[in-house]
Amino acid sequence: MVKTPESSESSDGEQSYSSSSEEWSKSSDDADEIVEVKGFQVLDSQVNQVMTIFEKHPDMASNFNLENQQLRNAYMGVLLNLIMTLCQSPDELTVDYLNKADRTVLDLTKAGFKLHWLRQKLDEAFLKKEKKREIRTHIRLLEEKVKKRKLSLSDLESDLKKQKAAALAAETPCDFSDIV
Repeated sequence: MVKTPESSESSDGEQSYSSSSEEWSKSSDDADEIVEVKGFQVLDSQVNQVMTIFEKHPDMASNFNLENQQLRNAYMGVLLNLIMTLCQSPDELTVDYLNKADRTVLDLTKAGFKLHWLRQKLDEAFLKKEKKREIRTHIRLLEEKVKKRKLSLSDLESDLKKQKAAALAAETPCDFSDIV
């Protein structure tokens, strides 16, 4: 059975939808009903996310004209999975994931979705990944410099101890037996 979503309203009359990561990661076992949102049939657990997408980007699917409902649903599923992928931490997002996401955005755009907003987020993820790589490289270089300086400092401290010992030995008065 397909039902249409009922918007939840807060006490001040505004509609509110959750977009927490918990909502995004609900498994299909948690929801057993299919709900129609803007011509797409989605799991009950995905309704809030799909409605949020359409709230923020109302013209997103205005050029998406597939008639086959299964294909429409599949494309929406791909879009939701792509967004979930981009919600991962930069450490979890590999360059391979980002490249696949890039191709997916291109495919979804060719199908008629207007995803300039998602393209921007993907570009930001690429930049974050690159910046993190640059920072890690710089950290490694700094760690190497610190290690070299510590070794150099250690050598200097050793030389200083030897010189102090030599100076102390030079200051020690001679004993009678040393002279005779």
